[in-house]
Amino acid sequence: MSGRRRLGALLVCSALAGLGCSSVEPPETPRTLGERVAPGEVKDADFSASLMKILLDGSMTETREALLLGVVKRQLVHAGERFDRGSAERGTRSVLGALYLMRVGEESPRVIDQETKRAIDGSVVRLSARGDIGRARVLIALQAHASSKEQLKELDAHIVALDRFRSETQTGRPIERAGDAQRTAFGRAILDPSGIDEAVRASSAWIDLAIQHNILYQQTGKRPHPDEIPDIARALEAGALSVIALMLRYGDIAGAMDRIASSSAKRVIDPQFFGLLAEVEKRNSASSYRELFDAIRDQAGDRIGGEMGIDAELYEAARFVVAIEAYRREPAHLATASELASLLTSFGMSEAVPAVLAGALKDGTPPGEVARAMRLFAGAVAADADTNDTAAAARTIAASDVFLERAKSLLPEEIGKRAVAELRYEMASVLLKGGFSTDAEKLLSQAIEESPRPSGLVLRARLERQSARSEQALADVAAATAIRAAKKLDVADARLLEFEIRRDQNRPDEAKAALADALKHAQAACDEETGRGKVAALGVLGRVLNAYGDRDGARKAFERALEHVSGDRDLFGSIMLRAASSAFVLNDADGVRAVLRRGVDAGAPQEDLVHGALWLMFVEKQAGKRADEDARDILDAASSQPSWSGQLAAWGRGRLSDEALKKRASNEASRVAADFYLAMAKRSRGGSDDDALRLVAESRVIQSMEVQIARDLLAPRLPLAVPKGVKIP
Repeated sequence: MSGRRRLGALLVCSALAGLGCSSVEPPETPRTLGERVAPGEVKDADFSASLMKILLDGSMTETREALLLGVVKRQLVHAGERFDRGSAERGTRSVLGALYLMRVGEESPRVIDQETKRAIDGSVVRLSARGDIGRARVLIALQAHASSKEQLKELDAHIVALDRFRSETQTGRPIERAGDAQRTAFGRAILDPSGIDEAVRASSAWIDLAIQHNILYQQTGKRPHPDEIPDIARALEAGALSVIALMLRYGDIAGAMDRIASSSAKRVIDPQFFGLLAEVEKRNSASSYRELFDAIRDQAGDRIGGEMGIDAELYEAARFVVAIEAYRREPAHLATASELASLLTSFGMSEAVPAVLAGALKDGTPPGEVARAMRLFAGAVAADADTNDTAAAARTIAASDVFLERAKSLLPEEIGKRAVAELRYEMASVLLKGGFSTDAEKLLSQAIEESPRPSGLVLRARLERQSARSEQALADVAAATAIRAAKKLDVADARLLEFEIRRDQNRPDEAKAALADALKHAQAACDEETGRGKVAALGVLGRVLNAYGDRDGARKAFERALEHVSGDRDLFGSIMLRAASSAFVLNDADGVRAVLRRGVDAGAPQEDLVHGALWLMFVEKQAGKRADEDARDILDAASSQPSWSGQLAAWGRGRLSDEALKKRASNEASRVAADFYLAMAKRSRGGSDDDALRLVAESRVIQSMEVQIARDLLAPRLPLAVPKGVKIP
């Protein structure tokens, strides 16, 4: 039995169609390098560097194999965390990316254990739901390596269900059935190399039928049935490319040529493309792999995915592996590094992006190319931040120092400082959202040194205030307002923070003066700003009026802010939360209810609606009223979601205990939020848990609304009167 067949039998245990086994229970005898070598331990802090070693080293040694399997295991853990957050699509792509790192003979079921199984479980659900039977069945077999006997029975049942689904849906004319068989076989073979023979046979049968239809049409003029046309076109145009892409996914150039020569794919292959494969095998150079990378794109054209093109994931897998091979041969080639960086980001492995790009930034790199590399890096951070995976974004940021300094050195001095400072400000904001306050403050300090801006100084001042460094915070506030280019909006925000600090220091006169100045600048900013700036200015004005205790004025300012939001759901949700929290602090149930209903009507993000619904629930309960129907509906709709807001919603509806909620909190931000809601629940029942609320108020998760609410609830009350003549535009 060949190594490929042995490995495939090991991975899928012949539970797949046509191999004759009746159980997914895996055999015990290790036969491949991947089976013999135990995965090395790769921690999160080491992931970026370890992944880089794998990308640069293509050897087949036991040392590399152990590191490779360790990297794959760690990436599967990351994928599982993405599923836990509700990011099923990114979780599935992260699983596929991990498996694509392994070539023939390197796969090992030893990467599957209780820690990594949840990623496989999530992918099976995702792939099965979209009818991707081939890939789903391979992953089901992988699940067997971390399953109990009862779970193995469930897996068998799942395979039977998939078989039934396939038999019921695999209907139609012969070429349609052949096309379906080809898709399923390739779906399996892309993850299980023992399925390559079956995939090539299915492809040959499919291509032969398409050619027969084509000949019949040329000879008789009889057009094929409309239902047959997509598969005929796909077989003729993408059949050969699919075979090649499958072999390239495993980095096997010689195998690609052999499979073409021994199958019907040779009847439809582009001779020039086939000749390029021979050149790549002969030259084995970075430039030849780059030519192949581009040729795959040219061969696929604009028909990637859909009914008539090459399978999109097969296309991506082939390009990913070819990009790695080109990169290994010339890591300093910027275009190659950039392509690889994009693919790593797409497959949920952004952590290696800064190192990949840094190694390709050479003396003399044009500023435009440096700027493009910086955009790729920013996109890598955003890819995780946008799905609330701050931990992954933090790993990428932690690996970025060399890249950022290198990029800055290659740009004109002032431009480089500003560009890198901009990135550091953005990264600090991302880290603060997840509670990585120490790293965020470091980035802020670096950015302020390179390119001071009022908003950055105020942000750092907030962190300093939370660390009981009030005088340093006040110094940053003063520095922010002293910047000549500071906008009135910046000054208003800074003075409002100064008010909070002076109030907490029990210095009422200075607090009142700071708040009055904040009001003056906020009103001026409302007149001066437009667009998003106008929304922000009205939001600050609402916060200032809230500090005065002006319930009606604050509500009106936030209403105006919401009116000025145009088509931006996230901005609307942010302002909605500001408005709702303002009303909540003032115990204004009607205000919270009105804002929440407006958010529902506007389609605000579910996460924001959940927080608002919980606040309304608390304020209604304190008043002895029944929970608002809108709030109940919001929580019911979200409570089945695996995301953190889904867990909060389930808890709010009594479907999750207090202890379970605390256990579901996965990072500092969610832990602080859990403590806040548990403390507020006790308050709403007439109890008091100010000590717990004070710990929330002192947290350095400064971008959390819950932290701001806790501070406002515990703040000393000052006798404040709103100045006359306050106008809200």
